[in-house]
Amino acid sequence: MTEPFYEMLWDCAQCGAKGLLGVSHRHCPQCGAAQDPASRYFPEPGSEVEAKHHRYTGVDWRCTFCESPNSAAAAFCVNCGGPKDGAKDVKLVADGPEPAGPQAVTALKPQPMGSPVAPQTAFPKLTGKPPQASPTGSLRWLTIVVGLVFAALAVLAYQFFTKHDETVQLADKAWTREVDVERFTSLSTSAWCDAMPGDAYQVTRKREQRGSKQVPDGQDCRAVRTDAGDGSFTQRQECSTRYRDEPVYDTRCHYRVNRWQVLRTDKLAGNASLMPAWPQPLLAGPPAGSMGLSGGTALLGADRLGSKREQYQVTLQSAKGKQWTCKLSADRWAALAEGKPVTLKVRGTGGADCDSVMQ
Repeated sequence: MTEPFYEMLWDCAQCGAKGLLGVSHRHCPQCGAAQDPASRYFPEPGSEVEAKHHRYTGVDWRCTFCESPNSAAAAFCVNCGGPKDGAKDVKLVADGPEPAGPQAVTALKPQPMGSPVAPQTAFPKLTGKPPQASPTGSLRWLTIVVGLVFAALAVLAYQFFTKHDETVQLADKAWTREVDVERFTSLSTSAWCDAMPGDAYQVTRKREQRGSKQVPDGQDCRAVRTDAGDGSFTQRQECSTRYRDEPVYDTRCHYRVNRWQVLRTDKLAGNASLMPAWPQPLLAGPPAGSMGLSGGTALLGADRLGSKREQYQVTLQSAKGKQWTCKLSADRWAALAEGKPVTLKVRGTGGADCDSVMQ
């Protein structure tokens, strides 16, 4: 069974008659004026009139001699007798608001009676639209902008990668060393029970939302109407699945666990007059591993030394008073002597290449 066809509507420009039927009224029943395909429009949803016994033969064609529209089945113009050869199909009407530019819509090929309808592509008629900007002019401006951006990037890249040597003086040397002090303590925390550590204790369990998942929740449907190009149109229901979020629950474990935590950080800092040295933190409780449970586990409240970090930097100054600060390795920092000139490579942007510092 083929899908039904419905009547497009049109308004007569000669006498002002409204809501004429696109298939049944090929001419205005009041004044006899021929139907203009450009005036066709879709009826309001819910007020469609079926074109009973309509035999679809294809999109109407417009006579190249008198501009009159003709059925696709006609070989000659019904108005002036001009041949169909070389004639173009009438423009199709898009359902809903007209697009801002040419946009393909589905038309219908002529099919034998009882055959399924096959789609082809045509373009809707655009009326009342302001002139569009010239694609050539837009492309020219885009090319200019892109060219300027690439030129600016090229200049920045040249300045960043080009370098020149500067002879500078060592204005200052500074260093910092710091040590974390950790304490073995009891923490109260939680995790999903499938990820709870094996040494957890005082465990309580509770059902909580772990996430959510999308589940089908009906369908959203709309009528899609397609201009057939001969005063009729077809419509079909187009549906998409609607989803909703559904919570997913799991068991969450709340527990205590003994872990080393950073208690504080001790820090020493100095310059060239003070040799770098590590802080000597005071540790509370017995040393880690000297007392405690089986296997040398520390007692709660015991301290230990944690991570160590050190940083060495120099301040370099040119004869013109410009300064640069560089972070160096301990060996390179120690090798620089005050009062001696230092060679430094400076980028075109003014930044220092600290890897080039040498004396």
